[in-house]
Formats: sequence, C-alpha cells, structure tokens
Amino acid sequence: MRVKVLNIIDAKTFKAVSSTYKKHARYQKYITVHKKYLVDSGGQKVEVGQEVEIVGSRPLSKRKRWALKVN
Repeated sequence: MRVKVLNIIDAKTFKAVSSTYKKHARYQKYITVHKKYLVDSGGQKVEVGQEVEIVGSRPLSKRKRWALKVN
C-alpha cells in the first residue's frame, strides 16, 4: 500500500496517511477519504512528505500493525 509520511513519532515509528477518492452515496459528489496508520520503520530513515510502501505485520503494539516494506 502506498502512503505518505505524515509525522515522525520516534526513531522506530512514524504516522502515515492514505488518501482515496470516493463518490458519496447520496449526493454523488466525489470526496477524499483519509486513513491514518502507525508504522514501524525498522530502523530505516524516512522523511515527512515522503511516499513509502507499507505492508501488514503482526501486532507490534496496541495500535501499530504495519511495517515499512524492505526494498
């Protein structure tokens, strides 16, 4: 899944946002839907605004269930 880095929390964790473009069911207007994820960086360096690839992983904490994809 392609996401954009929103905020660096600490050395191993960052917050990422995914945006999708959907049509509203009733009003038929197009809206942007955002979903935020806590991601484990695994020691790799990321910067705010960078586009990265994430994959699902085992639960690492209460809310962190995604990891940065290794290239």
